[in-house]
Amino acid sequence: MLRNLLNDESGFLVSAELVLIFTLVFCAVAVGVSVVRDSLVQELGDVAEAVGALDQSYNYRGIRADLEGAGEHASCSGSGFNDEEDDCDCKGITLTSVCGKNDPSPLDNAEATN
Repeated sequence: MLRNLLNDESGFLVSAELVLIFTLVFCAVAVGVSVVRDSLVQELGDVAEAVGALDQSYNYRGIRADLEGAGEHASCSGSGFNDEEDDCDCKGITLTSVCGKNDPSPLDNAEATN
């Protein structure tokens, strides 16, 4: 029985080739996970900058309902909040309009002679 066990060649054999293949696969997976991590951190940073650029100021006017005679029926005071710049805020986005340029391409010969 021991002789049969020693002469059996139908089992899994850990060889240098398999160790090399598993090492390369592990290195590739580690690099792939780190690239995904870096991309995710960059995108979350973009989201944080977008939220920081939002202006959270608001205000609303007060209202008052007068009685037909003298006095007030009901009233509500107005309120507001002005968002001040914080240390972690990024610069706000400013919309600008851009005027186009004239087309610098030369005219066709037919158009140039007319």
